[in-house]
Amino acid sequence: MGRPLNKKYFGNRNIGTTGTGDDNIGGEGVASVTIDTVGTYTSGLPTVSFSTPALPGGVQTTGTVHGNALSAATTSNGTGYQVGDVLTVAGGTKTSAATFPVAAIVTLGTPGITNGGTLYDVNSGSDGDKVTFTHANLSTPLRVRITAVSGSTATSIVVEQHGVWTGTGAFPTTMQGGVGGFTATTTAKVSPPGDTNGTGLILSFTGSNWGVYSFGTVAVQGDYTAMPSNPASFTGGTGTGAAATVTFGVSGVVIDEAGSGYVNVADAAPTFSGGAAAGTSVLTTDTGNVGSSTNQENAIIVYANTDDNGSKIGDIIRQVSGRRFKVKTADGIAICKLKSSAVTTVGEMTITASDATNGTYFVTKISARKVTLTQDNGTAFTTGASVPWTFVSPAPTGYVTISNA
Repeated sequence: MGRPLNKKYFGNRNIGTTGTGDDNIGGEGVASVTIDTVGTYTSGLPTVSFSTPALPGGVQTTGTVHGNALSAATTSNGTGYQVGDVLTVAGGTKTSAATFPVAAIVTLGTPGITNGGTLYDVNSGSDGDKVTFTHANLSTPLRVRITAVSGSTATSIVVEQHGVWTGTGAFPTTMQGGVGGFTATTTAKVSPPGDTNGTGLILSFTGSNWGVYSFGTVAVQGDYTAMPSNPASFTGGTGTGAAATVTFGVSGVVIDEAGSGYVNVADAAPTFSGGAAAGTSVLTTDTGNVGSSTNQENAIIVYANTDDNGSKIGDIIRQVSGRRFKVKTADGIAICKLKSSAVTTVGEMTITASDATNGTYFVTKISARKVTLTQDNGTAFTTGASVPWTFVSPAPTGYVTISNA
């Protein structure tokens, strides 16, 4: 039959990629996963599963999903915070925690009155002069309504619109028109119409009057295998009690079992359990260290009918002659003979080859160096031609590439 094939071209020489057992098949395992879409998750990270290997006896890949924080939306303001505080997300299973900067704080409750000013008018508790405080760092102005006066001096107020402060550093402890960049504008009571000459109101604030309004772009995304429950709490900063809904995305997959028997990337596709994450598998590569768990040499791919149940992808166990092989498919093990066309009956098998322009052929005989070809759609070589073969793709001029994985 000519010089027989080297057994390295048969998958049964490969050891399992974990190094704990002999998988005895060709193909590859999954080395890593490239994340194409991170997805969005607020109730828990997804799980990942991998498709069943194409080659019979293949070991299915398993992996653990890792995630990181993407954004935080405030659900509880807490008190005592200032812009620029960096807060750490509490909880979850992680190797590092996510952190977020405070981008804006908001007034809470009712500020104190340091000075009630003068010339303010009140018709009733629900109709009094209004004073609006603006500032370059107040993205939303603070507006209060005067609900009671002594003479014309304000003694009681309610907040109609809370102010949002974006200035870094300590929060304002006082607001007064014309001082520290603040402007105070009076709007007259409604009925009967009043004047707008009220002036001099000075408000006072403590930490309990300021809480987190919004968070900025995540500072540290963290590395999680289990998210904290939402709303998540925080540690750090100058205040206490803030909480937010933290949205996570998939950052990667740590491969726990590389698996074996995959013939291409699509065959080893990962699927995430929800949240729109998507990824692409990166297959293992052969190191050439035969007998090592790092060795996953490519093997010749065959299609054979071993149990009168149709053609199935398979692996060569041993060579019987130049045209006959003992092969294994999902249906079982049988000695099959190479055929110059598609498999139709039990005991038949095909090996295919391609030329430099991807024209295809059926292999009717194979030895260590050469194959005998029958044309499929390829025209570079005639039927019956004896041609040197390789696993390299595309095939070098004068060679054909044997289907392998």
